[in-house]
Amino acid sequence: MITPTISTKELRENFLQVKATLERGQSMVLLYRSKPLAELKPISLPKWKRRIFSRKQLESFISDDQLSEKEQKQIDETIKNLP
Repeated sequence: MITPTISTKELRENFLQVKATLERGQSMVLLYRSKPLAELKPISLPKWKRRIFSRKQLESFISDDQLSEKEQKQIDETIKNLP
């Protein structure tokens, strides 16, 4: 598969489209004066692969499970640190 390229001008003019491409997990090569300058690639999983749960949902999932005290403390700490 060939990595798509994009010029700095196209990046400025079509940023939302480039952002959407990156969110889908696809990398791109940034060109400056027709020469490769940088590789643009997503730093996380594509949006469609992410699982996003609210704090309330996570607490509900956890309360339904039987966890050891140590596991429960780890999960409680993780939930407490969510944005």
